[in-house]
Amino acid sequence: MRYLIGVGNYCAWDDSIGLRLIEYIAQAGLEHDFRAIDLSGNNLNLLDYLESSTEHILIVDSAKMGRLPGEFEFFKPEDVQTQKELRGLSTHEGDLLKILEFARLMNYPIPPITIMGIEPEEIKNEMGLSATLARRMPEYAQAAIRHCIV
Repeated sequence: MRYLIGVGNYCAWDDSIGLRLIEYIAQAGLEHDFRAIDLSGNNLNLLDYLESSTEHILIVDSAKMGRLPGEFEFFKPEDVQTQKELRGLSTHEGDLLKILEFARLMNYPIPPITIMGIEPEEIKNEMGLSATLARRMPEYAQAAIRHCIV
């Protein structure tokens, strides 16, 4: 099984891009040869998809990469380092890289994982999505699907 997993926070403006992309794909009926999953605020649920039968996981999330707002990039978890300072591992402080590190320590089978990082325009304590990211949703969906099924 292949998974396209969206993460983020609906209450943090552009940080919701991964979740909104999953919604877009599901509502448009674009799920073919993969399953679209919304992890919402609990990134620890990623552990449920780390199985020996998992062929590939593509995770979509906002990522501050120093690019122009709305630009995106694909990368492997081992190619980046977290910038978040966390007190521990909890459902309130979901850092994907820390969760994958935990999974390795607990001997979960780790399938090939790719991250699609989308540069946010603004992260703020508000529901919504910037117009910059919203208008590129079809482009993000096409790129994510293409990358997920290859």
